Amino acid sequence: MLVAARRVLGAFLDDDGPFLAGAIAYQIFFALIPLLALIIGIFGFIYGTQQAELELAQIVRGLMPAVTGQETKLVGQLVQGRGLSLGLGLVGTLLTVTAILGSIDIAISHVLGREGRRAFVRERLNSMAFVLLVLVLAVASFVVSFGVQAAGSALADSGLRGVRLLFELISPLVGLAFGFWFFYLVFRFAPRRRVAPAPARRAALVSAVLWEIAKVAFGFLTRGLGIFEAYGALAFAAGLLTWIYVTAVIILIGAEVVKTHDA
Repeated sequence: MLVAARRVLGAFLDDDGPFLAGAIAYQIFFALIPLLALIIGIFGFIYGTQQAELELAQIVRGLMPAVTGQETKLVGQLVQGRGLSLGLGLVGTLLTVTAILGSIDIAISHVLGREGRRAFVRERLNSMAFVLLVLVLAVASFVVSFGVQAAGSALADSGLRGVRLLFELISPLVGLAFGFWFFYLVFRFAPRRRVAPAPARRAALVSAVLWEIAKVAFGFLTRGLGIFEAYGALAFAAGLLTWIYVTAVIILIGAEVVKTHDA
């Protein structure tokens, strides 16, 4: 186990993983802006202003542990202008969606190698399908997590605290399952070089476990130590960019797992 971990970490550093992760984070950070606007616009029309604000803030908290309260204000302002958010988000997403998958593809190609090129139309469709699948996973994870928490609270109110403890243990497993399928989609569909299901599952499992550990550590650093408070109004943006970078590092470590598995 330790030998395999050292081999993966050594390969990650040899392939300039920290630099590649920074490139992924930069591209995805700016590509996420119109995508978030699109999601906020859709939620605003479906749920209404107040409910959409609550739902979206909860999803943001689930996906990024570095929230400081500013995300609620930001989401609220965007929901108020949901019509403009929907229009700008739709146009911006169509223009920038390939950056999300493309940046991951280019970075992973430095690790696994590149095979062929995707046609322009196919690349756009592939990117849109990938983003939609991730959004479906995110919403499904939120719904299941919310249901587990609600059921646990209801059972606690009825005096069944032992069952509530069981539900509290199940909740992290939901996040782990979401992370597994998210990373599995990344390793299966992002690289142009075909990754077989078995190594993709192995890499997805390693990445999902690291992601859950990173959530706990990152949440402690941001909430407990307040490391982003010095950024003031930019604290949320700084936290988001940092969390995307951490996620990109984990993706590339997973790619190294695939590489060492194939070696």
